[in-house]
Amino acid sequence: MDFPEILVILAVAFIFLGPERMIEVATKLGEFLRKIRETWDELRYQLYMESLNRKIDQESKKVEEHTEDEGVYDTLQRLEPQEVDEEHGKAGTSQDASDGASEGTKKQAD
Repeated sequence: MDFPEILVILAVAFIFLGPERMIEVATKLGEFLRKIRETWDELRYQLYMESLNRKIDQESKKVEEHTEDEGVYDTLQRLEPQEVDEEHGKAGTSQDASDGASEGTKKQAD
């Protein structure tokens, strides 16, 4: 609806309802629209939570399948993050320094 159409509808409603009744109708219409908006927001939240739960279930099934195929130790080793040493082309952890300090600590000390 365009603005002129809304003005015509309001003018006709004002003529038929009068000023006192028009205020009551506007108040009830505002309450009704607020309830519709709250219901819509709740529905969107419920759908979001269901999709999130579905994704969690799918991920947990994937993890269960992997743990059935391989041992728990193998799964943990596969999931453990590793860093790649670009100079030597080998993978390592963040505590490769000979003194046991992490790379960040070693760089700060230098």
